[in-house]
Amino acid sequence: MNCSDDLQYSRSRHVMAISTVPLLLFGGKKVALQSADAQTMTTKSKPQKLVGLPVAKYDVAEGKVRFFNKTGLSKKRWVVAKEFPVYEITGIDHLGNWLSLSWNNEVYPFILNPKGASFANLVQQIAELQEEHQKNLQKTQRTALRKSELLAVVDASLLIVDGSFDILMGLHEKRVNWLQLEHYAQTLGGQFNFTPQTLMPLSIDFSKVVLAVQNQTAKETAHEALCILRVIWAYFSELGSHKDLADSIPNSGHVLNTVLAYFTLNDLWFAKVIGEADTQCEFDAFRRQLADLATQPDFGVDTAEFLSILGGADTFENSILDTRLLFREHFKQL
Repeated sequence: MNCSDDLQYSRSRHVMAISTVPLLLFGGKKVALQSADAQTMTTKSKPQKLVGLPVAKYDVAEGKVRFFNKTGLSKKRWVVAKEFPVYEITGIDHLGNWLSLSWNNEVYPFILNPKGASFANLVQQIAELQEEHQKNLQKTQRTALRKSELLAVVDASLLIVDGSFDILMGLHEKRVNWLQLEHYAQTLGGQFNFTPQTLMPLSIDFSKVVLAVQNQTAKETAHEALCILRVIWAYFSELGSHKDLADSIPNSGHVLNTVLAYFTLNDLWFAKVIGEADTQCEFDAFRRQLADLATQPDFGVDTAEFLSILGGADTFENSILDTRLLFREHFKQL
């Protein structure tokens, strides 16, 4: 072999070496990747094993779900492995005898023995109890809201009754004090709008009585003041007929009796102002109304205290204020 042949042979071996290395490299990598993919596919195809705390039985009692296991060598006894407040469970998932509960920002898995058992009944129990609890909670919240709205509309209405009767009584003074009546009218405000969520709305426009007082027209002022009282009375009369308010506290009948008694109280003072001689009928009616209210929960009214103020009153203004404040104070205790 001459030099040229040696050179060609050397070049040939060099090319073969260069070309062989990449083929071996990439070929090997390809085989390795294929092997990894096959392994991944094999892993994915295997079902995930469900794990959890092994328990032998469960029960639901007194608002709790409890999981039990047996312990002891000779005398087996049941012990609580875990327990959770049913109404505080925020998440639940299950598959056959596997169960996962979420409580207090933690997840608790369980496996029910023996194999083949199921948590399906427990899941249904928890769902039904939570649904019932949610309904009761909403009912309780609505009842509390209704009570708040009833007390609010009665409280506001009693003040409006005071202002309207003050105007009527002021018109029957020997000399009408229009400045004082204007103060009563302004106390009422421009308009009353009550827009509750659980009761009927109530709207009263005081602009007409304010205008009548400003114009110093006695007949028109009396008419508008009476109209306000009629609107309030009509509202509570209709409210008292609602059957869905019968079970609330205070109930519709209690609220109607309260407003009726307050009307009678102011009417008694009105009779004294205008000099009506015979008020025994109204007086007896007020006594009966107070007796009815005294039977209601938390309305601890002292009938004798009211009647003594009404019977022995010489200075109307202070006595009227005393009885009104006394009545409203008892009402606010509800």
